[in-house]
Amino acid sequence: MENINVIKNGSKTFQSKISSTYSFTYDDISLLPDQISEIEHRSECNTSVDFLGLKLNLPVIGSPMNTVVGGRMAKALADLGCLGIVHRFNTVEEQVKEFSENGMNDSPFRCPAIGINKNTDIERLRKLADEGITMFCIDIANGGSKMIDEFISASSNIISGYKIKIIAGNVASYETTEFLINIGVDAIRVGIGNGAMCSTSVKSGIGIGQVDAILRSLEAKNDLESEVKIIADGGISTPGAMCKAIALGCDAVMFGRVLAGTEESPGEVLKYNNQRWKKYCGSASFAVKQDKKNYIEGEESLVPYKGAVSKIITEYREGLQSSMSYLNSRNIKEFQKKASFVKLTSNSFNERKPQV
Repeated sequence: MENINVIKNGSKTFQSKISSTYSFTYDDISLLPDQISEIEHRSECNTSVDFLGLKLNLPVIGSPMNTVVGGRMAKALADLGCLGIVHRFNTVEEQVKEFSENGMNDSPFRCPAIGINKNTDIERLRKLADEGITMFCIDIANGGSKMIDEFISASSNIISGYKIKIIAGNVASYETTEFLINIGVDAIRVGIGNGAMCSTSVKSGIGIGQVDAILRSLEAKNDLESEVKIIADGGISTPGAMCKAIALGCDAVMFGRVLAGTEESPGEVLKYNNQRWKKYCGSASFAVKQDKKNYIEGEESLVPYKGAVSKIITEYREGLQSSMSYLNSRNIKEFQKKASFVKLTSNSFNERKPQV
């Protein structure tokens, strides 16, 4: 899309500011079952991937939100072959304790979130690296920020000296993906304004459909011939949406609300109207930033108590295996190579939903 003025009848218009293409979400597309499958049972499909040196049994990453991933959730996900990023809304000592108290002192699945404050987060990075942690998530709302470049430059000796892998984001365009690739991050979170508790689009007018964001980021990765990992972050509420994200070419998906309300998520189980609930807050919500008067771009709610996280992971793994079996794919690479999609009208989308 060219951002230029158009001369029409001697006067300037701004039609070129609007993209001529549509911005699709997961609900706007569907996988096309155009393969003749030789797979007898979905259990034959291997959902494992390599992610920055880790073998993930399922390409799922728990979001660094204070009501989603603490040490207990990180441990539970690691035991299931998934990755949980421990949130940064605590002290560095508390982050270390989250891992140590949950038997993860030597686990390669330790991944804490940090910010980009050069006065505090460089020291946090160093202290956590001294604990043997070699994977970090730079957790800020706008991954297309020059401040990330400045922070990584200021931390370069630590990053190279400890051989640290960096996850960064969030982005939703070709240009910002290219920016993060060029400054040397190892994985990129893609998605702005589409998380269940995110109100960025409502309050700032920023954000595009998640499928559109993924395609733009994957195009940048392809054009630059980069090995960076692309993480679909936001908009996933069903196993089917996860299947679409992986089939499009993402290396992993990030879960927030999907994991919220499970036994292992931080927070107490609350009883209300004879039902059990747990709190779920967006990372920029008032509950997270209550000691600061920052502009709020996150919401808060209660979600039903879901029980053990293992049930959730099993449901999503079996959903992905089923999708792979339709496309005669025994591993993720085959699945991505064979996948093709159709666009859905509102009627075709509604027709596909269970009629109960």
